[in-house]
Amino acid sequence: MPTTHLTHSLTDGAAAVLTVGGNEQLTPELVSRVAAVVAQTESADGGVVLLLLGGDAAPTAQDPAGFTPSGTGIHLVNTWERALRRLENAGRPTLAVAEGDCTGPALEVLLVADYRLAAPDARLRLAGAEDGAWPGTAVHRLANQIGTARARRLLLLRPWLSAAEAVGDLVDETAGSTREIRERAAALVDELSALPGQEWSIRRRLLFDSGLSYEEALGAHLAACDRSLRRRQPATRP
Repeated sequence: MPTTHLTHSLTDGAAAVLTVGGNEQLTPELVSRVAAVVAQTESADGGVVLLLLGGDAAPTAQDPAGFTPSGTGIHLVNTWERALRRLENAGRPTLAVAEGDCTGPALEVLLVADYRLAAPDARLRLAGAEDGAWPGTAVHRLANQIGTARARRLLLLRPWLSAAEAVGDLVDETAGSTREIRERAAALVDELSALPGQEWSIRRRLLFDSGLSYEEALGAHLAACDRSLRRRQPATRP
């Protein structure tokens, strides 16, 4: 199991915690861990899903791809993509904290998080091999999140991005020290845990539907507004 430097006080405030090593490869065990975390959130009425990413040593020369072990079949990749999508649609807010190197599946988990923090020592890079960047749905998410032109450069050159370079694209915040980023993470766990029930997941879905036309999206927005209005109405007495 990958290790993390984050304190127990941070994880205690989470509805579920997923830890993924920065250079951990895609395996059935990793898919099972993601599925278990998603299952934990389905009945949670509070808390956040905390994603602790990174911290491993560099991949070895025998594993240039850094994503899947030799012999991995497409069935495992398909199962992984479906598990990622479920995590992306989790019923509670997801908060990612990256430290050290973060590539392969760890970076793909980062890309599905609602809010992303990176310690100053974090380095982010798309996984790949001699044939180029790994062509999973991270490509689709990158294009949607940061734009096609920026995503194209990252896919073509696969640079290591420092935390400072990744802010505004792949991560939301960094800080001057690892201690500061952990303190910020703890504050966000408290803040996001207060969001009621499944309300954030409804608003997240509206963001995902932003590619629809106004007319196509209107019904879902009106339904969400109606739900919000009903929550604010005083309970009627029998």
